[in-house]
Amino acid sequence: MPFCPNCGKEAGEGSTFCPHCGGRLGVGVAPDNTSGQGESAIVPEEVKGWNWGAFALTWIWGIFSQVWIAFLVFIPFPLFGLAWAIVLGVKGNEWAWRNKKWDNIEHFKSTQRPWNIAGIVLFAISMVALIVIIPAVLIPLFLFG
Repeated sequence: MPFCPNCGKEAGEGSTFCPHCGGRLGVGVAPDNTSGQGESAIVPEEVKGWNWGAFALTWIWGIFSQVWIAFLVFIPFPLFGLAWAIVLGVKGNEWAWRNKKWDNIEHFKSTQRPWNIAGIVLFAISMVALIVIIPAVLIPLFLFG
């Protein structure tokens, strides 16, 4: 027989909740959907991973995903914005799961997918600009000055 972690009393076999205090027993029980419950939310493994939308679109993605910590990207220290964008890319999915209520994992993934696509496109355009366009403009300026 399992015992309740809240009140310590004996609970029935196979029970999800304690019959005495109503607390969740947690014996082999994982909540179906804990999204939007903040730090107490359990983030499913399928949700974890890199988020291109959070990385490339930082504060805009943060507004729509209710991840207000994304606004730290505006701290005006050199390279802090880039470092924070990387942190958002790594932790963004988890923070979005914890901060906003989602219907299920598929709903989360289908909402984040367009953000990921937009983030990849923006990152690719930025890399093209950095690698191709900027040197193409600067080299002739230095050579023919």
